[in-house]
Amino acid sequence: MSQQSLVETLEGTYFLHGLPQEYLEQIAKAARIRDCDELDTVFREGDFAEHVYLVVSGIVSLEMCAPGVGCKRILTVGPGELLAWSGLTEQARLTATARTLEVTRLVEIDAAQLLSMCQRNPSLGYEIMCRTMQTVSGRLSATRMQLVNVYGSQMPAATSSGGTTDGC
Repeated sequence: MSQQSLVETLEGTYFLHGLPQEYLEQIAKAARIRDCDELDTVFREGDFAEHVYLVVSGIVSLEMCAPGVGCKRILTVGPGELLAWSGLTEQARLTATARTLEVTRLVEIDAAQLLSMCQRNPSLGYEIMCRTMQTVSGRLSATRMQLVNVYGSQMPAATSSGGTTDGC
């Protein structure tokens, strides 16, 4: 894929949509297309977070494994969305396994290079981190809804408004 085609692919993703052309060109230098078949493992829980991914097409399952419970799908990620955002933090290990549910095309971006770009260009860094926080926020909200769905009747009731008013 040519550099210009990669820039156009980046621009077409929801995560990077509206980013200035110069930023997309910089990101494209640290990126490559990765095509996956159905049920390919993109990365594993515990792996070093070397890359971040943008889903161009297809669906990716995020799964977590725990002793006695096995592996469970916690979320699916689709076109335009970010995967492996841990690579953009000081958290060096991935917290889930990503597996494709159908033929999937990803943009694989070198996390260290992207972070370096963000540090050299605070405007780009601000844009990437704001967009990453939107992703994290959405995933946190989805997790909260899952907790209510799974444990709804067993969760303790919220305290009434008759508590203290000192903010604690």
